[in-house]
Amino acid sequence: MLKSNVLNKGDIIFQSLKEKCAFNDAVSHSGAMANMDEIITHINHVGLCVGNNKIIHACQKEGVILQPVTDFLSSGSYNIIASIDNPLLIKQALTRVMSYLGLPYNYSFHPDAKGLYCSQLITYAFKLKDNSDYFQLYPMNFKDLKTQQILPYWITYYRKLRQPIPQGVLGSHPQQLLRQTHLFKTIRLFATQ
Repeated sequence: MLKSNVLNKGDIIFQSLKEKCAFNDAVSHSGAMANMDEIITHINHVGLCVGNNKIIHACQKEGVILQPVTDFLSSGSYNIIASIDNPLLIKQALTRVMSYLGLPYNYSFHPDAKGLYCSQLITYAFKLKDNSDYFQLYPMNFKDLKTQQILPYWITYYRKLRQPIPQGVLGSHPQQLLRQTHLFKTIRLFATQ
């Protein structure tokens, strides 16, 4: 049985989703960096605990939704819980993130596209009062780490969208957010059965 009391309001939950599919694999590979911990290289999703046993996250099938904590945690092979030590920032993020509820998923990952993808939801929620970024954005990568070629999955994916691949465009990725360890008070692994 999963315990939902392991989370506090404002905790960010990074996941390696149990669902095995080409999209999740491509997302994992797109965030990977050389010499990174293997656990981090499998992270492909992220959500935010908003209290009342609920997580808000952006998923492909439903866009930005609220989900019970136990359902969210059980969808991951493992979850990494990261806490920020800034009550004012957390309060602002919790207020802001609820305004995104119901938005569609941003399938293109382009920063100006309609909707939000999972890590984009987190970066938007945690903007500072002056609208600057708490989490540093980075040039998005859709390449294979070894070959430095765009992954075939993304070529087909963007061909179907009839859009250019946003290689190098500033954005975010769950792994990239988690690698900014200096922004977190604690980071802990929460394994599911």
